Amino acid sequence: MRKATFARLGAIGTVVMLSTGCGFEKSVYDIELNEAELSAVPYVCDNGRKGFSAAWEVSTKQRWTITAGEHGDTRIEVPGYFRTQLHKVPLDETPFIVNGTSVERGPFQFVGLETFIEDDTGSGTVVQRFVIESDSLEADRVEGFIDLRTQLMDANFDTPTCNYVVSFTGRRVD
Repeated sequence: MRKATFARLGAIGTVVMLSTGCGFEKSVYDIELNEAELSAVPYVCDNGRKGFSAAWEVSTKQRWTITAGEHGDTRIEVPGYFRTQLHKVPLDETPFIVNGTSVERGPFQFVGLETFIEDDTGSGTVVQRFVIESDSLEADRVEGFIDLRTQLMDANFDTPTCNYVVSFTGRRVD
């Protein structure tokens, strides 16, 4: 009887630990985007087109804050210019907050999704994904990439999906 009670308590404790994210609360990283990739962003499309796009107008040095959510999930705060690029709104200083995956193990992904209509000439979907390829969100160093995926329909109903990728490295500061 006693063993069964302790086994149940152990199982409940495990569930509580998993649901609270095993203690992770917050990490702050100084991030450095790959300057060469940022100045001519490489892309590849599913219709065979590939090359380099215009430079992204974002800083190569940034500070990102990752916090635990209430249910073992995560959120990342990146500079507001990522919202500007994604949502085509005026630049402001408000952080762009993107929801992410579980805090349990990496790689970690944070995904923002937006659909839009552009002047009756087309429409599209933009997915902005921040991927941290580390095993922990409390690591001293992280690396990963930003993947911007676009699917744009033009006036000719052509809808190629293109991926733009810029890599980064980071150092934990908090």
